[in-house]
Amino acid sequence: MSRKRRNRRPQPPPPSPGAPPAAGRLSLGKRLGFGVITAGLVFAALELGLALLGVKPITYARDPYVGFSARLPLFVEERGPDGRAMMVTAANKLRLFNEQRFPKRKAPGTFRIFAVGGSTTYGRPYDDRTSFAGWLREFLPAAAPERKWEVINAGGISYASYRVALLMEELIRYQPDLFIVYSGHNEFLEERTYGNIRDLPDSLQGLGLLAAKTRTGALMQAAMSRWNVRRAAGEPTVSTLEAEVVTRLDQTVGPKAFHRDDTQREQILRHYRFNLARICEIARSVGADVILVTPASSLRSMTPFKSDHRHGLSPEELARWQAALSAGTRALTNQLAGEALTALDRAVAIDDRHAYTHFLRGQALEALARFPEAKTAYERARDEDVCPLRALSPMPAIVREVAAERHVPLVDFAALQDGRAPHGIPGSELFLDHVHPTVESHRALAFELAGILAQTGRLKALPDAATFDQVAHRIIAGIDTHRNALALANLSKVLGWAGKHQDAYRLAAQAVGMDPEQAAIQYQAGLCAQLLGRPEQAVAHYGRAVELDPASALAHGNLGVALEDLGRLEEAAGHFEIAIRHGDTVAAERNRRNLERVRQKLR
Repeated sequence: MSRKRRNRRPQPPPPSPGAPPAAGRLSLGKRLGFGVITAGLVFAALELGLALLGVKPITYARDPYVGFSARLPLFVEERGPDGRAMMVTAANKLRLFNEQRFPKRKAPGTFRIFAVGGSTTYGRPYDDRTSFAGWLREFLPAAAPERKWEVINAGGISYASYRVALLMEELIRYQPDLFIVYSGHNEFLEERTYGNIRDLPDSLQGLGLLAAKTRTGALMQAAMSRWNVRRAAGEPTVSTLEAEVVTRLDQTVGPKAFHRDDTQREQILRHYRFNLARICEIARSVGADVILVTPASSLRSMTPFKSDHRHGLSPEELARWQAALSAGTRALTNQLAGEALTALDRAVAIDDRHAYTHFLRGQALEALARFPEAKTAYERARDEDVCPLRALSPMPAIVREVAAERHVPLVDFAALQDGRAPHGIPGSELFLDHVHPTVESHRALAFELAGILAQTGRLKALPDAATFDQVAHRIIAGIDTHRNALALANLSKVLGWAGKHQDAYRLAAQAVGMDPEQAAIQYQAGLCAQLLGRPEQAVAHYGRAVELDPASALAHGNLGVALEDLGRLEEAAGHFEIAIRHGDTVAAERNRRNLERVRQKLR
């Protein structure tokens, strides 16, 4: 019996290498290509449908790192004497912002500039009049009087880049032509934590900026917002900050609230980069230009705010470090820079995270005329500062990178200040304190900004030398010396509160030089000298203070203490008696105890 043969379809031979695919089959590349085209068509159809429904793209991404409990406008509308609608700084914002005023509707032919950032933009310790925005406001009409110029100072004290970005969401409603952005010194001021966003790679975080430009992205963001509102309460993914700045310094005594956290430092730097890119996108959403400015700070004239030891330092290592630091400090005091450097090198070898050790090492290297090494040591001191109130070394580089990536002009103020400083190490000749530039430094920055406007065609030419000098003379002549001296004295108080008594005394003495006839300034200088252990200088300042204000119980009481320290007991007793007569109950009781102590010494 024969077996039936099954009918089988003949199988083709396997394709040889390099042969074209069989008919009816697509290569992987073509399938991927058709998939991309199909997805693109679906996306285009979705965008068209959303457009017909009236959905508009956001044009810039929201901040995925932090949220805010409320939004308080910087500017509010009021009517001017001529009936025009004006935008003026809200009364509840004047604690942190300069008073500014501009027409709600921009006049034809007007070029409107907003300067945004922190207290440097504000003009601290002074105000808008001598800030770079104030200088620019005077420069531009002199250079191009045929055009109307408006320069509005929207710099906020203690404002970090995420608050600047939030503020710009308001400012783009006021027909801006240009934003000047100087931000970076306040990034560590507010307490906050980061959710899972910190784990995303830069490439994925950047997709937010791209998606925000589409209607689909806007719809997804709205849906996510509704979902976040409805979901059960739990651990927040981002920090929710108060509507206005509440710094860690406001909540404690000085820099004690700060502790080393290298992980959060990297998160903050990533957030800073995101914010700068977001700021550029917000400006471009209304066709405005941006100029970014790198943050600059003092190096050799400003000690770190807080120094902590490296983790895991043993008691024996700590003792050896302390001995090396003490030896280095004594050698510096005796102007033995070589010995100081040897001792401080030993200290750094034991603990390379202690900021003040690096600062002292910078002083030794500078005394030895080893200036590049000194600058590196000072920069390390700034970067190891556990209370980072100066932009860290990576931050100017971040600004440069964002400017290049976003194709926006840059003023490299950090490099400019380095070039103007002796041996390339900025100090008190360029900065009044740790970050706030001198009036002349603000002037130099404004001139660089005007140069950018000339390069980009917004300004036909810079003013000639004579015109420039006339403008400068007018601004300098308009400075209120009395007001600025008080501002320096107040800044001295802030540094003294932070425990930086030497820096505080330097500013107080500078204020005395500007206006020696103010009792409050003389008192502040006396207090700083007293805290530094300089009773002779304290007596001189307190003595002048009581001459100017004979009824000042505080000055008489402190003068008595300083005189007691110098052994001038009879004089001390006399000032304690005056302080008792003029002081309130608490002060009088304190000075009675002081008087009794001195009388016992006199017996």
